[in-house]
Amino acid sequence: MDSDLARVLLILSLIALGVAFLTVPAVQQFGRRLLTSSEQIVVPTGDPDSRSASLGDGDVSLDLVTLLGFDAIPAILDPEFVTAAEADEQMDADEQVLGVSINGENRAYSIPMLSRHEIVNDVVGGVPIAVTW
Repeated sequence: MDSDLARVLLILSLIALGVAFLTVPAVQQFGRRLLTSSEQIVVPTGDPDSRSASLGDGDVSLDLVTLLGFDAIPAILDPEFVTAAEADEQMDADEQVLGVSINGENRAYSIPMLSRHEIVNDVVGGVPIAVTW
């Protein structure tokens, strides 16, 4: 019984943490700081032929912010596919796909799914491919 209680408390703690992350501004800001990085870049202005090696007065300094860290969006490494009939039931009628046909083997990758994962590593017709969106 103690393990059931511990499991329930763990689940409730995770739910509370999720709610805090979604609703409490200080927690949101902390989460963004964990996932983001920034660096300062200088954008030169004016005529590039007349510029000296030093920065000019009209140069613009910008903060370049990276929202997601390296490998923050996991690739799909071993994609699973459904039959055309199952796809008809699961997908919207107007859902776009990215289609690939190699050596007589055909695949369709859902654009909404690719938007969440950005890359699928697959083998189609015996050829390794990386499907990106």
